Amino acid sequence: MTATPTLPTDAGNGPVFDEADPQYRGVARHEYLATLREGPVPIAWDMFGRAHLLRYHDVRSVFLDPEGAVNVGAGLAIALGATSGPLFDWQSHALIVQNPPRHTAMRGAIRSINARLARRLAPLIEEQAHRLVDEFPSDGVVDLVHAFCFTLPVRVIMGLLGLPESDEAQIGEWSPRALPSRPEGVPDADRVNALFREYAEARIEERRSAPRDDDLLTDLIHAQDRGDITRDELWATVQTLVLAGHETTSGALATGVHAMLTHENQWEQLRSDPSLAEGAAEEMLRWDAAAPEMGRVLTRDWEIGDRTLHAGTVVALNLTSANRDPRVFDRPDDFDIRRSNSKEHLSFGVGIHRCTGAPVAQVEMPIALRVLVERLDHLSLAEEPTYDPGFFRQFDSLRVHVRTDPRRAR
Repeated sequence: MTATPTLPTDAGNGPVFDEADPQYRGVARHEYLATLREGPVPIAWDMFGRAHLLRYHDVRSVFLDPEGAVNVGAGLAIALGATSGPLFDWQSHALIVQNPPRHTAMRGAIRSINARLARRLAPLIEEQAHRLVDEFPSDGVVDLVHAFCFTLPVRVIMGLLGLPESDEAQIGEWSPRALPSRPEGVPDADRVNALFREYAEARIEERRSAPRDDDLLTDLIHAQDRGDITRDELWATVQTLVLAGHETTSGALATGVHAMLTHENQWEQLRSDPSLAEGAAEEMLRWDAAAPEMGRVLTRDWEIGDRTLHAGTVVALNLTSANRDPRVFDRPDDFDIRRSNSKEHLSFGVGIHRCTGAPVAQVEMPIALRVLVERLDHLSLAEEPTYDPGFFRQFDSLRVHVRTDPRRAR
């Protein structure tokens, strides 16, 4: 199903929110969104003319109606001014922006990424986490983003695809720049996406000549050979899995650890009771969604409060705002690892477009936290971090003081 995007007729009469404005990278973003969310019309418009839905139940209802609100295809790239080129090509074929029936076929090609796989991976994830902490100083400063929060999920998804660890540094350079937040980032994104495609296609050809029995890349190649997915969908899915397989987890881990260290007793509570790790991970995902919004195009008129958004309107489902909606989350601006309903966050989406990698992330993050509290005798901020300027909500770095314990005998 497709819809012709249009700008809301009253876009010029509402508040305009520039998500990429540096003043909204930190706490000010949540404060401003709360003002808009609690206003008479819980909608804001961005620099592309998209209507941001800000309240939890509005966002969730759109997620759950894939016929009344369809995915935007390459709409984000087009909004950024990329109507052709590598960024446009990736966005045109990426799973995360497809609609049925292509979405159904592409999800089927990666159906092995599920809760059963995640449970099977748990011992390997734990070992990888310990290996990374083994490299920490016994008493010193470490950049937790690059030494742990980024590397762990990248290593896990690359392991699933059978890609070598030696490629991690290259992926780390490309990932933050593949999807820009402003039009001026498109030229660099085109360059990065061209390199990403070249990399994906090279790994695909290598695997064709030496298939394996137990990796996801071989499964995807078989899906293309059967005609389930196209050649373009194959390389785009590999690129999307590498990116989406770590961005949400790495961003949430870093911003979540920072939240625990800056909210009274949260880190200490987790250290004293590691069984709280699952709840802490869900609260991290709620606290600051790594993917701040998801785009849709309405195929019918939609009532939001007393406002009607007409068919063809491009909407952004603002996860950052929805996850702080006081109608659902009591004291939403408090970070609380004991929160009873943290798991109701929308950071993975809901419905047919729920994040494919969510089961792995929900196993991976608690393991990461348990390893950190087991191995770190001390953890404190060395300096306040700054947010990366790209699309995803993540820190450039997170420098922390650590005192690291050796591994315990198992």
